[in-house]
Amino acid sequence: MLIAFFCSGFPITEVSSQSRSAFLDDDVTYLWPTNASRYMSSSFGETRAAHFHAAMDIGTWGHEGYAVFASRDGIVQRIGVGPVGYGNVIYLLHDDGSISLYAHLKDFHPRIRAVVDSLRLMDYSFDFNRNMEEFDIRFQRGQQIGWTGSTGVGPPHLHFELRTPDGRPFNPLLAGMRIDDTIPPQFSGIAVEPLSANSLVNGSPRIYRSRPALRGGVYHFGSLDVQGEIGLAVNVFDRANATNNVHAVYELKMFVNDELYFHSRADSFAYSESRQMFLDRVYPILRNERRGYQRLYVRNGNSLPFYLNAGQTGRLDLPPGEYSVRIIASDFFGNRSQAHASLNVTEPDDAGITESIFFPMSYADSRVRVSPDSRNNPGHPPTAVIWHKNWVRSDPENAVNGTGELFLRPLGSFRDEMRMLSSSSVGLPLDLADRKELRQGNHTWILHRIRPDQPVTVYHEDMRISVNFPLNAFFEPVSIGITGTYPEFILFPDIEPFQRPATVRIHLDDELQNRPGIGLYRVNPVNGNSSHVASRMDPDAKWISGTIFSGGRYTIDYDTLAPMITNPKIDRWGHVDRHYVSVSVDDDLSGIDYRSAEFYVNGQRGIAEYDPEKKLLRYHHPAFVPKRVNEITVKLSDRAGNTAEKTFSGVQYN
Repeated sequence: MLIAFFCSGFPITEVSSQSRSAFLDDDVTYLWPTNASRYMSSSFGETRAAHFHAAMDIGTWGHEGYAVFASRDGIVQRIGVGPVGYGNVIYLLHDDGSISLYAHLKDFHPRIRAVVDSLRLMDYSFDFNRNMEEFDIRFQRGQQIGWTGSTGVGPPHLHFELRTPDGRPFNPLLAGMRIDDTIPPQFSGIAVEPLSANSLVNGSPRIYRSRPALRGGVYHFGSLDVQGEIGLAVNVFDRANATNNVHAVYELKMFVNDELYFHSRADSFAYSESRQMFLDRVYPILRNERRGYQRLYVRNGNSLPFYLNAGQTGRLDLPPGEYSVRIIASDFFGNRSQAHASLNVTEPDDAGITESIFFPMSYADSRVRVSPDSRNNPGHPPTAVIWHKNWVRSDPENAVNGTGELFLRPLGSFRDEMRMLSSSSVGLPLDLADRKELRQGNHTWILHRIRPDQPVTVYHEDMRISVNFPLNAFFEPVSIGITGTYPEFILFPDIEPFQRPATVRIHLDDELQNRPGIGLYRVNPVNGNSSHVASRMDPDAKWISGTIFSGGRYTIDYDTLAPMITNPKIDRWGHVDRHYVSVSVDDDLSGIDYRSAEFYVNGQRGIAEYDPEKKLLRYHHPAFVPKRVNEITVKLSDRAGNTAEKTFSGVQYN
């Protein structure tokens, strides 16, 4: 059956080599790995939620079950199974030490499936991720190794990833994977970031954005009035022939008065660098709008290998004058587009700090004061404020009742200086001390300087909430405050990405200790919905701890309802002669704890496989053959520990 499917499907053609990755020999060729289509639905280096896309995705028309073939001779090095990430994934190890990876599969070749099932049935675990070389499962180029699916994250497609012998993912187009592409990239927007405390763009300290006008095949962003240091970024995308999917561009260049200032090319990166996607993109726009504006300058802390030596970093701190900026975007196949902008650079205005006040040592060393009004407020961060990692400005445009004025005072020094800002023409420096008091109106906040080379723990004012930032929590030094009304807290400003997660600890008062189903949740700033944070209770039930990956608003919530288990079905896979059972599962608040699931059919336990996107729990057992009338039992918990057990008797299979 496998041979017939292989031969009758989409023809497998050998791709030609255009540009080669350094380790590849000239005689190494790759085969297109599926008969689903010849269309690339996603490209290498695209923006994802918290990392770069490390592969090319191949479209499967929204369907599952197309054949997947070994692109080169290889041994099965690793197999992964799980509900998120890659889902069902095969790693093939080749003779030169490189790896080809095939992810989101519906199923594995029976030789792989038999070994994986025998190992998982030892403890009925769904999750599986282990080295398989000891089983010596080998495939030759062109042999079928599995079927396309939608396991893990995303709709049906094949994630085809190539890795160098040292484990770095590289662009599959460098290995000769060919698609039809004669369409040049398209610019849809430019962003200008103020990078210094006195930077302005068109008179504003905010990130400036505009859309281009297309004239004569060139994108024009017009003229920009600039003061101080700035960085440019572009929202640009690419398309291939006969598809509507949007891809990342392969190469970007920026010239200022015809001098090359920036050059990037998405060939390869290390997994340890993947979260630096947040530095390559404009993080505030990405966080709020999911738009991946690519920076045309190298942020501090960015070690990605994308950037070619241009003699510049791309940051623009230009003398007064008129400048012409030309940006070239190219795809892998040489299709190019140009965009133009003009910069009118003037001297920055350093006015704005109108007063400096010095306080005696006794005041500086006294306990940090919090105004009575601040203790009774809802615990919001400062409003009408424009934040940067190294400075803060008042925002007169959004000021209410005079709250645009800001006061900043270093804490712990012999003489503390407070500076008052009454104009938006300059920002107050946040790097002048490790601890600072920021005041706006009658409210005060303490800001802590978090440096990559130092672990720091910050505390809520009443000491019942703490956040521990480990070494290298951020890519660069940033200033962080914590506010909120217990048990809620807000880490602000949420303008810089975490490089490593932080640990939250909340001391539970007597009332909270006695509440069932307690958990830590992050509140979505857009829609107000809560999402469960991986958290746990200490053995004495007086503390709850959680791991967080960003700033923002967090709170305690309670989930006392067990998951719902409904809609039992018995069905047959279309690609192999095998049956399965499924039930619908749902949990409104904390979410399904799929690892807790136990699934029995006619008294025989099987592996409970969870599909979070379809909200299904499937029963898998290689020996399962349904009876005409069946009994199904499912036990399942949510992340708050609420457990449901449901038995369905008399489930028929025709």
